[in-house]
Amino acid sequence: MAAAKGKPPSTLQISLSDSTNSKAAATVHYWSRQEKRAWTLALFIGTVIIYASRNAMPLCAVSISKEFQWDKAETGLVLSSFFWGYALTQFLSGYISDKYGGDFIVTLAAMVWGLLTILTPYLAYLYEDKASQLTFMVFLRVIYGAVQAFHYPSMTSLLGRKVDKSSKSYVYTTVISGTYAGNLISGSVGSILLEKYEWHRVFYVFGLLAIVWALSVRVFLMKQRLDIRLFYNGIIRTSDDVLSPSEATSPGSVPWKVLAKHPAFWAMVMGHFCINYSFFLLFSWLPTYFTEKYPGQKGWIFNVVPWVVSIPSSIATGFVADNIVAMGYSVTYARKFIHTVASTGIMVCLVAIGQTDNFNAALIFAAAALVFQSFSNAGVLTNPQDLAPNWAGSVFGVMNTAGAMPGFIGVYITGHILESTNSWSAVFGSAACVVAVGWTVFLTFGTGNKLV
Repeated sequence: MAAAKGKPPSTLQISLSDSTNSKAAATVHYWSRQEKRAWTLALFIGTVIIYASRNAMPLCAVSISKEFQWDKAETGLVLSSFFWGYALTQFLSGYISDKYGGDFIVTLAAMVWGLLTILTPYLAYLYEDKASQLTFMVFLRVIYGAVQAFHYPSMTSLLGRKVDKSSKSYVYTTVISGTYAGNLISGSVGSILLEKYEWHRVFYVFGLLAIVWALSVRVFLMKQRLDIRLFYNGIIRTSDDVLSPSEATSPGSVPWKVLAKHPAFWAMVMGHFCINYSFFLLFSWLPTYFTEKYPGQKGWIFNVVPWVVSIPSSIATGFVADNIVAMGYSVTYARKFIHTVASTGIMVCLVAIGQTDNFNAALIFAAAALVFQSFSNAGVLTNPQDLAPNWAGSVFGVMNTAGAMPGFIGVYITGHILESTNSWSAVFGSAACVVAVGWTVFLTFGTGNKLV
């Protein structure tokens, strides 16, 4: 869309439809520096909380499985079921966010999954027999994953529309670094809560934080009163009856046919799938790996150190990507360079973890693997905003549907591998092979150019 006459380049003219389908002109600006800082901080905190909450189950898996007498395969089933729901609603969440506004959707979802987090310890005791209890916990985790799936597509939609190209990688990777900070919080605070108050308190604390965060964003950034009607004439409005920061209808239907015919689209999907395979393996099974293989070590060490080093690396990789482009290199070069560093680093570290029997070495390799994993945030993870900036939420939703599949495929398979072979070397080695496939495909067919 062309800039309006007499307006700065960052100003876009769009139309909104009310309940009578009449067109009303509205002006949407990129965030100012102050707005960008405020929203970046808010979304970073939200990402911290969602991952702290998401990590509550893997963190408490040993304690919960011991109490309910789950074996490895059953524990893997519960852990992986989150990703079944997570994959189901990715596309829907991206579409809704593009249509109604990422800010509205991301906060509404946080209220729902925050409540489910608080209720999990209560709902776990609804059934006394093991089979019914396990079935219900799987169902609960599927619903939980389906609601949490709205977070990243909503943020991608919001940032795709409100952040200018010059700082897009840096802002996005800063927000995504909350992923590692969330695991850090759950690994430190969660481990303390787990040790002092049992596993139930972990869920209570992180669930409450989610609800407080969502309400705070609505009141202070979206400036909505708590008692306001959320919908008015089909358009979300603020308490002052002005447009919310991201409020804009989608600029037409997503051109899926164009995207589906381009190899770069599928290279992005494959690259994300493969690199997420390693991430979800580390995210879901790393606490169990260290607890079982090095039982004498403190939980807060291996639950904190790998994640704390990933926070600055995630932020730094966005800065590096933006500077590569600023130096005159193409966006395609920047994305492929970053993805190559991430993939090769992950592969080496995964193989090394599987071969070592030394705790310190395993801790270093695990931390390094997650550092390299964070590099992908400025690589394939940012790619939807390159290929289809006006439909970034919807495209991210499709990409992340594929990216969620390793959560239930890889995590579930890992449980069976461990149950039958008890070989961590086989687990980490197979994950390295999957990453290699994704790296090769993205390096061959990927692009940072706008397709639609």
